[in-house]
Amino acid sequence: MSDETHDTSRLENIRTTYNQLCESYRAIDDFRTKLLAFLPLASGAGIFLLIAKPGGPAAELLRPIGAFGFLTALGLYIFEIYGIRKCTHLIVVGEYLEEQLGIGGQFKNRPTGIEGVGVIPKSIAPDISEPFASGIIYPAVLGAWAFVALYKPGRSAPAGFLGVAVFVVGLFASVKFSRWLRKKDALEKADDLRNRAHQATSPAVNLSNQ
Repeated sequence: MSDETHDTSRLENIRTTYNQLCESYRAIDDFRTKLLAFLPLASGAGIFLLIAKPGGPAAELLRPIGAFGFLTALGLYIFEIYGIRKCTHLIVVGEYLEEQLGIGGQFKNRPTGIEGVGVIPKSIAPDISEPFASGIIYPAVLGAWAFVALYKPGRSAPAGFLGVAVFVVGLFASVKFSRWLRKKDALEKADDLRNRAHQATSPAVNLSNQ
């Protein structure tokens, strides 16, 4: 096989892989977006119906209902965190494939948060992105269900304090995760990808001559 034929075949394989990666990324991102929109609406409606009638039949079940809602939201939040990391790795691979194809696609031209918006401080602008949005919504939902679990008619202060505490802790953890993902994990993934590619293209070492 000539070098030209080999290069053409390699580029075609890269292009096929890139197209499949784009489809995977869109599917994951679309599902996350729908879940991110549905969860607070469903939770808000359910919590409103539970709290609106303090003397209703569900009043005695607030603690188990709140605990169930909290654990369900926590499971979805863990799933979201994994989805964020998976999408981040797909973006890294997409950037590498675009470099190989010599194109400036959706991954290389992806903005870093809202960096560049003049009114936002440069120190926090890169952190304001999709992960940051989910880092607000999911802790808010978790805090709301924690509130329900501890809520008692006429004694809402302890429940409110717990709800706020859950939200603050969740938001702080989300910001830390987002920064780790952007400043460490994504960079390590990119380095590992390039090292693997370099090893795959390097000539084999003849150990018998050593």
